[in-house]
Amino acid sequence: MLCQAWRGILSTSSRSALLSQARPDAYRHSRPHPTGAEHVHLSVRHTRLARYLAPLLSILASLIVGSVFILMAGAHPLRAYGYLARAGFGCQGPGIRCATLTALQFSTPLLLSGLSATVAFRTGFFSIGQYGQMLLGGVVAAWIGSHLSLPPLLHPLLALAGGVLCGAGWAGVAGVLKEWLGINEVIVTLVMNQLAVLLVRLVWIPRIEPSARLLPLIEGTRLSGGFILALLAAALIYLYLWHFAGGYEQRMAGQAHRFARFGGIFPRRAVIRAVLLSGGLAGLGGAVEVLGVHYRFVTSFSADSFDGLVVALLGQLHPLGVVLSAVFLGGVRLGALNGLQLQAHIPRELGGALIAMMLLFVSSRRLFRLGAAHPPELRD
Repeated sequence: MLCQAWRGILSTSSRSALLSQARPDAYRHSRPHPTGAEHVHLSVRHTRLARYLAPLLSILASLIVGSVFILMAGAHPLRAYGYLARAGFGCQGPGIRCATLTALQFSTPLLLSGLSATVAFRTGFFSIGQYGQMLLGGVVAAWIGSHLSLPPLLHPLLALAGGVLCGAGWAGVAGVLKEWLGINEVIVTLVMNQLAVLLVRLVWIPRIEPSARLLPLIEGTRLSGGFILALLAAALIYLYLWHFAGGYEQRMAGQAHRFARFGGIFPRRAVIRAVLLSGGLAGLGGAVEVLGVHYRFVTSFSADSFDGLVVALLGQLHPLGVVLSAVFLGGVRLGALNGLQLQAHIPRELGGALIAMMLLFVSSRRLFRLGAAHPPELRD
């Protein structure tokens, strides 16, 4: 009898094991597990944490790698970064001697370039043509500011509008080539950047008239009203992308290009609208730099070729994040010039190298898996 009972127990346990393998879901009730709502809550918390960790990890990794180059230059990394921080964000005295004001001036074209990239990327259009659009926007603004005689209030407004329209038109060419001819937008915008550089070298424009200049916000500084325009643009872009139908269509076209058609959205129309808006923001950045800082056309803007890309990715493609990352990178560029080069005797190109490494790390899939959300997927 004991043998029969033992055989019955073994057969029952074997049958249960087989059933648990065949139908594992039926036996999971014996172990506590999170409910669906808890899964969603944990996922949301992880996503929110990831949005903060991604740029911070990228900056930290860039500083660590940059320390190697500083050591190779014969300097102490902590001392060099201290010079960079004081020269980029510190204040040596009251009033206009505060470096933060100059950092805000440096950040103005970075902010507009980052907003330009954000609008394009949110729609799935991987545009890196912000630099060329800024150049042409600056050329048109400088020409209007130097060749026309208009009242002080109307003159800068017309010059700014000219820069916006020129930047939008130049970007629109890339959008048409992508949507109607299927040419890759990365290649198109890279080529158009080089074309813009060649075109602006063919023109010479004198200094703009005083009536066309953007007045400084604080006397004795070059922080002009363009910074206020850039902040206003960031607020408007946020409202447009998250609270208006047109912005929703653009984000849907970027997240689910094919599925958007089933929702009554025309992806091609949304992409072209986003490209025009993106180019207009970049053109505004060039116009602001010309009218509010240099008072003539220059090709050496505070935002270089890929700075808008770095600002947008560090800001997680969100206008508020773009504002913060633009101010940070503006301080890095200023600190590299006045801190690393003049005080630590390290080439200022290290600042550009740090920004390039931030772009490298913030776009790294492995780094995002450690504690950050993946960058937005680009459509086919």
